[in-house]
Amino acid sequence: MSGDLNWFDGFFEHEWLDEIALHLPEESAREQVDFVVERLGIEPGARVLDVACGHGRHSLELARRGFRVTGVDLSPRSLELAREAAARESLDVDFAQLDARELDFDSEFDAAINLFSSVIGYFEDDADTQEVLNRIARALVPGGAFLIDTVNGFALGRRYQDTMWNELESGGGVMLHRGSFDLLKGRNEVVWTFIRADGSRSELRHSLRVYTPHELVRMLDTAGLTVAGSWGGFDGQELAFDTWRLILRGDKT
Repeated sequence: MSGDLNWFDGFFEHEWLDEIALHLPEESAREQVDFVVERLGIEPGARVLDVACGHGRHSLELARRGFRVTGVDLSPRSLELAREAAARESLDVDFAQLDARELDFDSEFDAAINLFSSVIGYFEDDADTQEVLNRIARALVPGGAFLIDTVNGFALGRRYQDTMWNELESGGGVMLHRGSFDLLKGRNEVVWTFIRADGSRSELRHSLRVYTPHELVRMLDTAGLTVAGSWGGFDGQELAFDTWRLILRGDKT
């Protein structure tokens, strides 16, 4: 890694959106929101905070179902796309550009979600991650719940591949994934090289702290969120060593 502790600042503006995020199937967003609504037991009209909302896949789907949604993200272009999509459908969603460490809500939401983004792993210092969780907990009303979805550190370790090739969903080339895992820091250091049909290339680098279930449970507990459910995927499968996703529900008492 280049040593840039704020690699995520600007990371999501171009290749991430154009080659990955904007090609995610809408059906998967609907299925994930189905899971959220069922597992959190929330009803239309509830206030939901979507942390690291990206271009609004989950925020917009929640709004379509009658939830009052606030989505926060650091990426200006992602938020612009989210606002445009909301305007096209006349959906009432509040989108704000905000670093997750600077959430300043106090007992305003019935539920909070952080899906797919793994924002808790962005930061070099675990204290920053704890600050994010603390602020999410503060944003919830008593009795509110937080659903977090991230990579399962156990599964990544068991299936780790340092080199992979993937065709770009846009159909315009391939992506070379080169990674190395720092066992002492629990960080996955990755370089993505995008090689397009016209011969042009570009790179994205990221450094992700990958948490094991017990580490994340401990941090949620420190934030005042009691883990009331755990799953290994949005199909509701049981969390296990080989389940790629780590999904936890934390309840605020």
